[in-house]
Amino acid sequence: MLKELLLYMHIFAGFSSLVAALIAAFNKIFDLTHSWHVYSGRVFFAGMIIIFLTAVPIALMTGDFFLLLVAIFSVYLALSGWSYARNRQGTPAFLDWLRSFGMAAASVVMALYGAGLLISGDTNGVTMLVFSSIGGSLSISDLKIQYAGGVTGKERVIRHLTMMLAGLIATVTAFLVVNFTFDPVFVLWLAPTVLITPVIVIWSIKIEKDAVPRGMPQDNA
Repeated sequence: MLKELLLYMHIFAGFSSLVAALIAAFNKIFDLTHSWHVYSGRVFFAGMIIIFLTAVPIALMTGDFFLLLVAIFSVYLALSGWSYARNRQGTPAFLDWLRSFGMAAASVVMALYGAGLLISGDTNGVTMLVFSSIGGSLSISDLKIQYAGGVTGKERVIRHLTMMLAGLIATVTAFLVVNFTFDPVFVLWLAPTVLITPVIVIWSIKIEKDAVPRGMPQDNA
């Protein structure tokens, strides 16, 4: 009974996060009022936290270590995006250090687990190795920023959008994997990463050139 309840909560939170993330993303594309981005971002963040809080016990009940690692990776992205949105002064807080060091350690575990899957013939090892490299590189980048005293202005906005769009990748990936089948399975797991990553790069370049979305101050420091 408990597992079924957690699963329903997990699915509802996942659907809510996906819808909210798409609203926030298309809000930027169509340059709409920034308040829509803010409110949908809050829904997305809340949904991602619920996804994590339900995924952990489900993973422990079912022995699904893959799900557990993906949940850690996803909540790291959400926490990072939320932190960069809220912390306009840039001074690192305890939670910032905790999430960055936690993801750095988790990326090592993910790499070892992914290698083990590949050795056993499971192509999902490719997925885990890619997620490990992304999580590891982002967490190391976070730690460099934190050791330097934080980030403000355009760089803070870029980090916020990068992390939130990476979180969107996680929600879209979950939707595809649950609702569709494809062989090899890692193609479904990695397709959103391949498709959405260029969007992250394009938006980062636009913001670096001062082309920030309407309703967002030029300098958010």
